[in-house]
Amino acid sequence: MNPTILKHAPAKGFSLIEVLIALALFAIASNIIGSAFINALLSRERNNDNSYRDIAVQTARKQLLLEKNIDDAEDGGSVETLELGEVDWYAEIIPTDMVDLFEVNLFIEFFYVKDDQSSNYNETLLLLRPTWSESDERSSLLQDKKEDLSDIRASELFD
Repeated sequence: MNPTILKHAPAKGFSLIEVLIALALFAIASNIIGSAFINALLSRERNNDNSYRDIAVQTARKQLLLEKNIDDAEDGGSVETLELGEVDWYAEIIPTDMVDLFEVNLFIEFFYVKDDQSSNYNETLLLLRPTWSESDERSSLLQDKKEDLSDIRASELFD
């Protein structure tokens, strides 16, 4: 007999341990990728809720700016939003020393909120020449500023 015929051909393929290690690595990698995908979906959903809330806040701000007189602006009103239902708002308006500049504290109440969101929102705005700015107030403030400026100039001349 020919001795070359009795030799066995080398084994082809993977051993059982190599297959198990490959399966374990695949399971770990798929778990990590699946977790990242679910986190991205949850983040996107949370982001949509915040953007709906931001749209409702912008709508309430626009309603505040559309009011014609200061009393109606302070009383506020309700705004119907498509995503969050009805939203109530009111404002506290404080005139400043500068002509036509108002400090406005805007308060918004949401009736439809998720568990992790607050039902109230407030912010402070500085508004220059809003629609409720009154011309007689403007002229009296301008006159006061002119008098202050002339007093300062007069005192500088004598120093």
